Amino acid sequence: MFSKENIDLLEKEFNIKINQDTIEKLNLWHKLFIEYNSHTNLMSAGDIKVIFEKHVFDSLAILKWSEFDPYKKQKILDVGTGGGFPSIILALFFPELEIVANDSRMKKINFIIDTKAELNIKNLKISYARVEDLEPLNCDIVVSRAVGTIKNVLRLSKKHIKENGYFVIYKSKTLENELNEIKDIKAEIITYNLPLKENFERHLAIIKM
Repeated sequence: MFSKENIDLLEKEFNIKINQDTIEKLNLWHKLFIEYNSHTNLMSAGDIKVIFEKHVFDSLAILKWSEFDPYKKQKILDVGTGGGFPSIILALFFPELEIVANDSRMKKINFIIDTKAELNIKNLKISYARVEDLEPLNCDIVVSRAVGTIKNVLRLSKKHIKENGYFVIYKSKTLENELNEIKDIKAEIITYNLPLKENFERHLAIIKM
């Protein structure tokens, strides 16, 4: 269960107001995640201890992008969603968004399916496939976190982004090297720190299509 301090930090850091229903669903999701992870590996034991700081907080960091309006109806594809970061977190917090959680690993998708049913997340759709094999989804935004390099993920998923849409990828230490691979593409970079004891710098690379 997440503490009041956790919720207060999210509200302050991202300038949002979190209602009680969202808090209850977030805590139930946390319980489901830990239970599922006990028999099917979604995350390492070390990361489970900092799931709020490294995964929930990080998933919401897209709110630091000034162009992003989470209360506007728009379609977002999360490529390689894994345990549901950021797909489930964004869907729980912002019901106006239409979120498509994509992954090609069945054990990950099974957790997404269970969570969607248990929490009745109506704005979450599930895609079990390699992203390059899907028909174009005409999304406003494609996001990706902890999947692959900027160059490769963009190459595989750009067909799903509508004209003037955006590609947003979460990155850490490899950002500079990966940007050197796409010198012909201009990316807006937003840098932030996770709320951990040690310095843990993260980045959003945002590319307009």
